[in-house]
Amino acid sequence: MKAYISDPEDLKQDSTYQEIWDNMIINFLAESLDVVNDNVWVISLGDAFARQYDLYATSDGHSALLHRCLGMLLQKVDDRIYVREKIDLMCRHSSMSIPVNRLGLAQGIGLVAASHLDTVLEKLKNILENAGQSALQRFLSFFSFREKVEDVDDTYAALALMYGYAARYAPSTVIEARINALVGTDMLGRFLHVQHPTAKQAVITAIDLLGRAVISAAEIGISFPLQRRDQLLEYVLTLMGRDQSDDLVDFSIELLQTQTVALSACTTLVSIEPRLPMETRNRVMKATLGFFALPTEPSNIVESLITNLIILLGAILLTSGEDGRSRAEQLLHILRQLDPYVSASAEHQRRRGCVAVHEVLVKFRNLCSGGFGASGSYPTLSLKHIDQGGPRGSSSLPSAFVLPNRDSLSLGERIMAYLPRCADTDDEVRKVAIQIIALFFNISLSLPKQKTSANDIDLESSYGALSSLEDIVSIIRRASVDQIEVFHRVVSSVCILLSKDELVVLLHSCTLAACDKVKQSADGSIQAIIVFIIRRGKDLREADVLRTTQSLLSSAIALTDKHSRQEVLNAISCLAENTNHIVVFDEVLFVAGRDICTKDITRIRGGWAIQDVFYVFSQHKVLATLFLEYILSILHKEPVATNDSEKGEINSESSADDCILQATMFALNAFLRGGGKVGKQAVEQSYPSVLSALILKLGGLHGLAELGRNELLRSLLIAFQSFCDCVGDVEMGKILARDGERTEKEKWIDLVQEVACSSSVKRPNEVLPTCVILSKSLDRNQRAEREAAAAALSEFIRHSEKEPALLEQMVEELCQHVTDDSPTVRSLCLRGLVQIPESHILNYIQQVLGVILALLEDATESVQLTAVQCLLTVLNVSEQDAVDPILISLLVRLRNLQISMNTKMRSNAFAAYGALSAYGAGSQHHAFLEQIHATLPRLILHLHDNDLSVRLACRVCSRCFVFPY
Repeated sequence: MKAYISDPEDLKQDSTYQEIWDNMIINFLAESLDVVNDNVWVISLGDAFARQYDLYATSDGHSALLHRCLGMLLQKVDDRIYVREKIDLMCRHSSMSIPVNRLGLAQGIGLVAASHLDTVLEKLKNILENAGQSALQRFLSFFSFREKVEDVDDTYAALALMYGYAARYAPSTVIEARINALVGTDMLGRFLHVQHPTAKQAVITAIDLLGRAVISAAEIGISFPLQRRDQLLEYVLTLMGRDQSDDLVDFSIELLQTQTVALSACTTLVSIEPRLPMETRNRVMKATLGFFALPTEPSNIVESLITNLIILLGAILLTSGEDGRSRAEQLLHILRQLDPYVSASAEHQRRRGCVAVHEVLVKFRNLCSGGFGASGSYPTLSLKHIDQGGPRGSSSLPSAFVLPNRDSLSLGERIMAYLPRCADTDDEVRKVAIQIIALFFNISLSLPKQKTSANDIDLESSYGALSSLEDIVSIIRRASVDQIEVFHRVVSSVCILLSKDELVVLLHSCTLAACDKVKQSADGSIQAIIVFIIRRGKDLREADVLRTTQSLLSSAIALTDKHSRQEVLNAISCLAENTNHIVVFDEVLFVAGRDICTKDITRIRGGWAIQDVFYVFSQHKVLATLFLEYILSILHKEPVATNDSEKGEINSESSADDCILQATMFALNAFLRGGGKVGKQAVEQSYPSVLSALILKLGGLHGLAELGRNELLRSLLIAFQSFCDCVGDVEMGKILARDGERTEKEKWIDLVQEVACSSSVKRPNEVLPTCVILSKSLDRNQRAEREAAAAALSEFIRHSEKEPALLEQMVEELCQHVTDDSPTVRSLCLRGLVQIPESHILNYIQQVLGVILALLEDATESVQLTAVQCLLTVLNVSEQDAVDPILISLLVRLRNLQISMNTKMRSNAFAAYGALSAYGAGSQHHAFLEQIHATLPRLILHLHDNDLSVRLACRVCSRCFVFPY
């Protein structure tokens, strides 16, 4: 006591010294009273304490200790009248407006309640009634001009504290009924109207003390629930000035202190029965988690508040759920609520978030180690258990019920949430994040695994990787090490520790990590993803590859930083290279089609990410050829559309197909423009496939352009021009620029033939493989594409003299398709046959004449005209033996055409008739003469035809008849 009085400097240095000294004195007094055990002496000492009040002014904070001393003494007195008198004395000599005096009085009254609870409660009831009258007067003063009466906040604050400490110190055997009566009357609700911060803190402390009284009773085996506990939580949240819709705008020291006390009270209330309902749990978390975003100053108060908040989260975890599964769900709910702070842009928020995650995980690990309450019952925890994260005791339940399984931890999602922090710019964040990941796997390896996932986990490798991870944790605690090396070791360990399903989930949830607010963390995450794909890509199924592609594309679209986007694009390339590239290409093209049809891709901020993906594919040594083949397969793919059953005519493509086709042509254009040397080499190697695909699609889209749909044709022409530039064919580019958008059938057929001619001249070695592809295309369903193939082949055949095997195949294909549904295809096939190089035509003359003979009777006049014209051409090189067998048949068919209304048909028919006269001297001479005699009257008649060309043809024909006649 002498030291306490003579050394005030210590008290100035640290406020906690005062509390330490006061507690020492109270304990000393309690021991002394127990030792003396003399009622007369105790009463005389009480009188002496009472006289001590005269030495203190009512505003003197030191009188708080005297209240506690007298309260401790009154515990030992049995005389209720004496006790009541001294309680009145204590209240008269206490200034409730001074927080320290108010607290001392409340503690003193609480100590009295340990032996005289009913007397204390009676006194408090009287004070409350008087305070209520003062409150009414204060309310009425707002409606009058009378001077405002004294505020009752201090009285309410003192009353609340006295009720709280009375409950705290009262015997546990009788406290249940008193607390139930106190809470049941909603008396505490009357204290919610206090305004001053210290008054609010007093009311919150009182509620906290009620909860602690319940916990103290439970520790000695007297367990009972705290009635209206959820309402008390609402009181605390109201008094601390926060709800789920509030913004953090008030950072006053008084408010922060109130909130710190409130968080401690919340921890107490959630730690006792009844079990916290989900709605209340969410309400508490929404109202409190925002404190993680508080600024760093004032540091001492804010740090204390954050510590209390973390303890509260631990209490919510420890007091929720009935089995392992529900406890794991609660863990994940808390961790997901912390995610915004773990990945925040502010370092102090990330630091707080990571520390909170680590502390909650430690408590969860202790739960897994110690089990749950016996028979699944709800065990009551002391605050000591909560603060230390201690286990709840052993359980008699089977481990399958007590423990969650590994899958319930959602390891893939959780590891992806904390992996970016392992590459954080803040040293402390990095260290805690690595500890979190090590802790997660430490827990997971101790939990039972589902049978479906147990087989793909190599325990020996997993324990080795976990050991490596824990070595890293111990190293970073002791010394500074190479950050990059540490991160690589963490990634390597994680890659081994994850099961297949966990790896899949991790890759699916990589978007947020790749777009982390800290660029260094984002880049580290992407590098980790690449490592996972390279090492474990073989474990991914097609559906997994699809989802991963979607996540990476979302990342690329969200990122505007060029370097970070490029890293994500590299990850997409890595995924295509190490898994099923078709699935990756499909998804990229689908997203491209959707963007093209729904967005203005020219105005996307940061550029269109999908175009960058196309560039990356085209520049990749392995993927360039694969991606080009994929694009060509889409272009070669026939559209699904409505067919005309007789003509095989396709009327339209669906809008979805249009979007994919637009995207495909955009991808091809990007490939041809941005592929560089790698892309150009791939195009050169696939020249026949690219050219034939473009030619076929040129025909198909001209068919659509005839219906007024020109947008696809324009996109194709852009890609076609890029192809010309890529392969250096300037002439072909000029042809496309001149006539590319001409939609008349005759024009675009001529365009295709000119393109084929240009290609044949520029690249004669590519004629063979190009013709092979186009020949197969004559069997396509889409009429316009068959027409394009026939047009190109009819030109290419002229340049195939050096390839006799090819020529034979082409002749066979053309002969087969002269019966095509399309008159244009029939005409073009015939035109191609008559353009067989002169050095080879005699080998096929009989086949060609047979085709002509058949087509002279074609149902379409244009085909008949083509047949007559081709006959004139062929007869210039035909020998007698080839013509003789069909001479009469040819003459009969030509006679039928000479009466056509088409002047061009009549003139060509007479000209061909005359040309056939050269073959009249053969074995069919007499039959030929009969045909001449039958034709002469018509010939003489048409010498006076209205059309000059017919008249001229008839004159030529008549001269041809002179010799045989």
